[in-house]
Amino acid sequence: MLDALDLDPLQQQVYEALVDGAATVAEMRATLDLGATECREALVSLEKRNLVGRFPAERGGEERFLPVAPEAAFESTLLAREEEIHRARRHIQHLAARFRANGAGRDPADLVEIVTGRAAVIRQVDQLQRSARRQIRGIDRPPYANSDPDRFDPKTGMMPVQQQMLRRGLGYRVIYDTDGLATFHRLDTDIEAAAELGEDARVMAKAPMKILIADDRRALIPLRGTPHELASSVLVHPSGLLEALCEFFEVLWARAQPLSAYLSGRPHRAVGGPSSQEARLLALLTTGMTDQVMARHLGVSYRTFQRRLHALMQRLGVSTRFQLGARAAELGWVAQPTGELLVNQGE
Repeated sequence: MLDALDLDPLQQQVYEALVDGAATVAEMRATLDLGATECREALVSLEKRNLVGRFPAERGGEERFLPVAPEAAFESTLLAREEEIHRARRHIQHLAARFRANGAGRDPADLVEIVTGRAAVIRQVDQLQRSARRQIRGIDRPPYANSDPDRFDPKTGMMPVQQQMLRRGLGYRVIYDTDGLATFHRLDTDIEAAAELGEDARVMAKAPMKILIADDRRALIPLRGTPHELASSVLVHPSGLLEALCEFFEVLWARAQPLSAYLSGRPHRAVGGPSSQEARLLALLTTGMTDQVMARHLGVSYRTFQRRLHALMQRLGVSTRFQLGARAAELGWVAQPTGELLVNQGE
């Protein structure tokens, strides 16, 4: 771990041993099974870096070495490294601003980049996730570039990069295609593991495309895929195309079903069809009337209308009216309003 602070393995081993208490060279040699020369050289190098101090020998005994308190020993090094990272980040932001500023005059062909080959696509997927600062948005559906089981955590079933970025606090919003859930993912491992780490997931039948978007800066979409494996992709840089892809994702996100509802099977409880009350309510929703007017047509109070609407949304496992309409249409529940449906009904 301390190699990040420029300690080699031997120096780290010696310092960590001293943390347990002051020791002589002989004691260190016995504890770590080291030669006298390499042990003393490691101690001297640590002393030069102000990480170790020594006590003079007493009554003919051997001098002892004691580590400087870790928080004091490494604080200056950590602060220097943090400053280096800040400077590097500021420089990258400056370069990114120059890149965007010059984008308007670039050749349109430079706004997209072709990524060819399974290995190259996998590398780009990892790089795209590591480059994000706020969130990753994605539509997960076949075909898949990464089907090698060795590329997944054996306990969680997740890809290591996604797991790492989620633990760092990066936001993920993912739409899973139902075919992909059925054939590629395991709901009891990778889906649940991702949810526990903070992934916000939704589900959609027959998702129209596969995509990965890092912030609003870059997106990766398939160029051409075989039925079973993703062979090539297009990396889209800041452009009108990227803006359109981001907007398209948000439209699909609004239509997708929350993963919790999909897992609980709530929509399947509705296979028997809507009640007459629910059918009238759905028909009125298609008219574009205000809630107050629809409540009057149903002959109920505004509060009762809201309660029935929310109960129907809960039954179908949706959270917005747009999703309610899409789900009802998918189930064949939506019919055009008729005069009979618009007749006032009592509770």
